[in-house]
Amino acid sequence: MAEITEIFVLKMKDPERAGVIRERAREDFTALEGVTSWKTFVTTDPERPTLFAEIYTFPDHDTAKRVTPEFATRELTKAFLAEIDEVLVGQYFTEHTPNGAYNRERY
Repeated sequence: MAEITEIFVLKMKDPERAGVIRERAREDFTALEGVTSWKTFVTTDPERPTLFAEIYTFPDHDTAKRVTPEFATRELTKAFLAEIDEVLVGQYFTEHTPNGAYNRERY
């Protein structure tokens, strides 16, 4: 099965406060078996609202579907969720190949 990447694009209530809470939540969530990584990207244009991309990776779709629900139940990750002002995008992704095909399996 293909590696699964879950991407959320977020607006945060208070980015500085969320940053501290995110790091505690990241340590907790990535300790779970099946979570490969959690990376955070931030937009750079000072003329536009600051957005954060929270990017989680899992070895396969089955693992992602099993582990992802735990995010909303753990105390440290619930604290991070409380810092979100708006979720603009949230979805599973897999790599798109140059010929236009992609590794999508029907579930």
